[in-house]
Amino acid sequence: MRVSEIKLKVSAKKQPLKTIPMRKIPLFLFAFLLLGFQQINAHQPIDPEENDKSFLLNYYQENINKLRAKTTGLSSEQLTYQPTPESWSVIMCLEHIYLTEKALVGMVAAIMEQPANPEDREQLVVTDADIMNNIVDRSARFKAPEVLHPTNTFDNAETAIEAITENRQVIFELMERYSIDEMRSKIADAPFGKIDGYQYLLFIAGHANRHSLQIDEIMASEGFPQE
Repeated sequence: MRVSEIKLKVSAKKQPLKTIPMRKIPLFLFAFLLLGFQQINAHQPIDPEENDKSFLLNYYQENINKLRAKTTGLSSEQLTYQPTPESWSVIMCLEHIYLTEKALVGMVAAIMEQPANPEDREQLVVTDADIMNNIVDRSARFKAPEVLHPTNTFDNAETAIEAITENRQVIFELMERYSIDEMRSKIADAPFGKIDGYQYLLFIAGHANRHSLQIDEIMASEGFPQE
């Protein structure tokens, strides 16, 4: 699937997106990025064919499809079941994905609008594979920042999935607007070093995959309602 195949109202002219100034981006988001890379694995080679928009788009589409398939038809009891009082439910995981992506989209949009600095590519510290593999490592657990905690916004999974999908239109607009070379030439700081714009987009989708795995854990837990 090509980015252009997604139904978007995208102007042919690059009009400025409404973004959050980099200086105003909450520090917790950078700390959030740090989580999956506290112990970087050895770099793993990426197939050059994966360095394109279709791979990135498919990465997003596959995880939203998985989330939809897992959660569609779940009862209210199943959606709100918490294995322990401190743990999250399925619907809470979906809301967290929505809240996080909504926050990170503004950061990535701001990165894309910064001047290109390809000379900093030699300072990149992780590969695409590092990002995709480390973010889904559920052996590393942590508590999300309070501002990203779910607050019972959604009554059902369908509404949550719809909200996530709608928010991702901004991401797809960025993918439509910028070429791979442009994404790769926007190098930005993270707590563990520098990564490029394409890798930030990989991280957002990878974060959803992380919590998709958490949903699997919830549904496999003892006590999860049968209906």
